Amino acid sequence: MTIEQTPAQAVARTRWPDPVAAAATFALGALLVALGVTGLWSGAFVGAGTPESDWWYLLPLAVACGAMLLKRRAPRIALVIATGALLADLYLGSSLGTLLAFYDVLYSAAIAATPRLRRVLVGGAVVGIAGPALAALFVGADLRVALFVALQLFALLATPLWWASDVRKRNEIIALAAERTADLERIHTLSRERAVADERTAMAREVHDVVASHMSAIAIRSAAALATPPDAGRDRAALEAIRESALAAHGDMRSMITLLRATTPAPLEAATIADLGPLVDRARDMGVSVALQGVGPDAAADVDPQTQNTVYRITQEALVNAAKHAPGGHVVVRVSALGEGGIDLSVRSARTVGGASAEASSAHDGVGLVTMAERARAVGGELDVRSTDTEWVVAARLPGAGS
Repeated sequence: MTIEQTPAQAVARTRWPDPVAAAATFALGALLVALGVTGLWSGAFVGAGTPESDWWYLLPLAVACGAMLLKRRAPRIALVIATGALLADLYLGSSLGTLLAFYDVLYSAAIAATPRLRRVLVGGAVVGIAGPALAALFVGADLRVALFVALQLFALLATPLWWASDVRKRNEIIALAAERTADLERIHTLSRERAVADERTAMAREVHDVVASHMSAIAIRSAAALATPPDAGRDRAALEAIRESALAAHGDMRSMITLLRATTPAPLEAATIADLGPLVDRARDMGVSVALQGVGPDAAADVDPQTQNTVYRITQEALVNAAKHAPGGHVVVRVSALGEGGIDLSVRSARTVGGASAEASSAHDGVGLVTMAERARAVGGELDVRSTDTEWVVAARLPGAGS
């Protein structure tokens, strides 16, 4: 429903059907004519053609009621017809029924009129009110008579226009409120879709951190087993570790696919600083010598979940890179509190003979360093990767939510 359609539809909803209204008006007008309620006005033009019988008033009344049947389909034509019928009725002496029919057609035309037609109606009403009043003064009538004529014409012409204007404004306000409600619903839908898209993007980022860690463990353990002479016990332990990592990767992939296929995916369970212990144990299973420092029972007391998850994921990626590019080296993971929920994280990896540098690591697996930097920026922090002759360092400074 548009604003331009609202007024006409409002008339159709709130008023009688046109044939019923026209028939009722004609019946009332005919009754008043039968009762002799005619000749209401008098003047130079009004009543100039006084009929021999009052039943002549039924002719302009019938024409005006016929115009009522066209007031919705062709309001301009209906108004022209009703105006002609009113002038004819005034020439005969005026009757109340024709006046009522004209009033109804004028109101309906003003409701459904375009802005241009409304301006024409207002201008016509001004001329119709002021013209006869000035003409009365011109022919020598008393000022009180002229004012009385103007007041009567105002009631006839201006009142329906005024009333129609108020009704139209009310309907436009209702239509605007409905459109605003629809817009808010669309905005809510778009916001929900945006939230779902953001969540899917976050899940896609988790794929690299969660699944790639397991796949790296598989590659490293299998490469280590192949690089040494066959040994039944050691090879079986390596196969068990590879199988465990493969099952974990398979489970994570199934969970990820299920979440991505969901209409409204639930957020992934975030890792915490408390999970760094098991993460370090898995890194040791991959052959990395790791020392975890600075993580006490209350380390995560004031740290928000998103920052904790960021600490875990950056540490996870740094340990995977250390296992890939500095096998046999010693790694020190240190987590310390900054205050107000902030965390200072550093992962120091000692170089090994033949081990890759930080730059080589970045070139070999550029996604990892980029992902770590994005995670740090996402929580308002910063990531620094430094390389020396003896070690390379991943350092992250993550301010808390209250910083």
